Amino acid sequence: MDDEPPAASEPAAGSLHDFPRGPGPGSFLHGLLEWAGREGFASLRDAPQEVAATVARRCAPRGWSAWAQPLADWLTRWVAQPLDLRALSPQAAPVAPANLQEMQVEMEFWFSATHVDARALDWLVTAHTLGGAARPALEPNQLNGMLKGFIDLVFAHEGRYYVADYKSNRLGPADADYTPEAMRAEVLRHRYELQYVLYVFALHRLLRARLPGYAYDRHVGGAVYVFLRGHAAPSQGLHLERPPRALMDALDALFTGAPAEVAA
Repeated sequence: MDDEPPAASEPAAGSLHDFPRGPGPGSFLHGLLEWAGREGFASLRDAPQEVAATVARRCAPRGWSAWAQPLADWLTRWVAQPLDLRALSPQAAPVAPANLQEMQVEMEFWFSATHVDARALDWLVTAHTLGGAARPALEPNQLNGMLKGFIDLVFAHEGRYYVADYKSNRLGPADADYTPEAMRAEVLRHRYELQYVLYVFALHRLLRARLPGYAYDRHVGGAVYVFLRGHAAPSQGLHLERPPRALMDALDALFTGAPAEVAA
């Protein structure tokens, strides 16, 4: 007889798995984390009443007052939870958002694109990330002009710099659904790896211009994609990848107009 409990088919009431889905709720969670970062993760860790009051005030107009306390509890736990970055930097000590000493919220970036063939960009990113796994192809297009965007969070830890992005995707009703394999599949499905490659590339160019003695392999930690609903999973809801220096060099050439070979 199997004494194991059946797999959960419905999310636990009040858990982040049960929080409404869609662009609106996703933007709401993102807004909470942006506010937390601007206030200072450390200050909020030590002020749960302020967190609760702000979350309640933001929930009320949306009819989510019943979610105010669960979301406040989640946010307070999240800022204090040490994030395991060893898949990116094997010697890195875990660090909680509240313990970050150097960070920037919603960092703006922009760089020029000179007749960049989207197919060439797609081929380079596919060849250099996630083991070359199959993924939806980009539409044929040409990028020409300025590329601009915002990175949810850029932070430094033990001499390395990381880009972080918050994702509210629901991969299932329980923590166990947020496996590295499931998150990797979600990244491929939505082409998030293209997003974080461009984020890391923007960081690479910024550090190269501003950091004395900069070296990509020494100073860039990589991309930390935070699947928020999986924060309590063994994986911590973290998808981690560090694009190789070779990809940064290839993108430098591509975005300055150099031709790139594309596989047929």
